[in-house]
Amino acid sequence: MSSSFAQLSRSTQVARLRASAQAALRAYPLSVRRLTLLNHGFNTTFRVDAESGERYALRLNVNSRRAPAQLAAEVAWLSALARDTDLTLPVPQPRRDGTLLGEVWNEALGAHLPATLYSWLPGRDLGERATPAQLREVGRAAAILHAHAQTFDLPAGAALLSLRDPLMGMGDNLRPGPLLTEEGLAVVQTVRAQVDAVLGRLYAAQAPRPLHADLHLWNVKWHRGRLSVFDFDDSGLGLPVQDLTISAYYLRPRAELEAALLEGYAAAAPVPGVNAADYETLVAGRAVVLLNDLLVNTNAELQAILPRYVPNSVTKLRAYLDSGVFRHDVPGLLKAEE
Repeated sequence: MSSSFAQLSRSTQVARLRASAQAALRAYPLSVRRLTLLNHGFNTTFRVDAESGERYALRLNVNSRRAPAQLAAEVAWLSALARDTDLTLPVPQPRRDGTLLGEVWNEALGAHLPATLYSWLPGRDLGERATPAQLREVGRAAAILHAHAQTFDLPAGAALLSLRDPLMGMGDNLRPGPLLTEEGLAVVQTVRAQVDAVLGRLYAAQAPRPLHADLHLWNVKWHRGRLSVFDFDDSGLGLPVQDLTISAYYLRPRAELEAALLEGYAAAAPVPGVNAADYETLVAGRAVVLLNDLLVNTNAELQAILPRYVPNSVTKLRAYLDSGVFRHDVPGLLKAEE
């Protein structure tokens, strides 16, 4: 991708991507009345209001590095989940030629971007407003995903990356620089090595299956008492405990929410057995994954927070190494400017 894209302002990035979204929608059997930005982060998603009154969500994979076979696996699993379970999910929509996947050229990025249209999910992201009762539903949904994945066979031509890699197959961007010092890098690499050792033991004893792999409170919605789960862009082949520890990372230090997540899971399926130390190592490993990704993310807003995000990540990981517990509320964090 073009490195110049990361230097553009957020509004300019969105404008360039909006033009690509409009081009991508011409492949679908609908007339577009309005295109509204929903999210511009790792990927970019627009709400599509059709002349018929129907709504959809169009995702452009801006920073995702998923190959066509991985995208095919994602939409195949979503389609099967929508057919086989009671979960509310974004259902991939067919293009005029009947296919579920497309791509569109973006001049600013100098790349073809995968483009996928999904059914609309009403409601609000749970986010920071989530309650224990809602987290129990998230846990239940995770258990259903894992049970379905155990019997789901990927179709021919589809494949998912293994999540055995502590960096989740995203490539190694961890090297010293202006933001990540040699000392900070040593902290990060120590945690990475611990995660690698834990995953090595667990994968030797269990067979991997499809996972959501990004099940946090901004990837689930709540509408009229019902949960919906979306954004399967990070899905891969892994172990159920990885989904739970990824979720736990975003819940710290709200212990009541993490407990509710596990309660909801246990009500639907046995909670994956892993000792407390290994569990904490995998929670801390999420910080390594996010840091590794954000160092090369092209999103203008995410680039702007790096001078604070990078040292804060190192501070949290150092505190984990000292205490054996990963938390976000540790001393010494740099605060956002007022």
